[in-house]
Amino acid sequence: MTVKSSEPVSANALCAKCVRRCKQPATAVLVECPRFFPMPFRVERYRYDQLDLFGDDGG
Repeated sequence: MTVKSSEPVSANALCAKCVRRCKQPATAVLVECPRFFPMPFRVERYRYDQLDLFGDDGG
């Protein structure tokens, strides 16, 4: 049985820069993470594929 403390746990430096919720505590030493997704992120080229549902046949 685990007891949750009311004080917030600070995430380590790598996890603090990541969007995902799987944050590790600051005491954990991480060299790399396979799930790392940096934040903030930008989309270089916007694609609107959902607008092409019916193709471009002109029909």
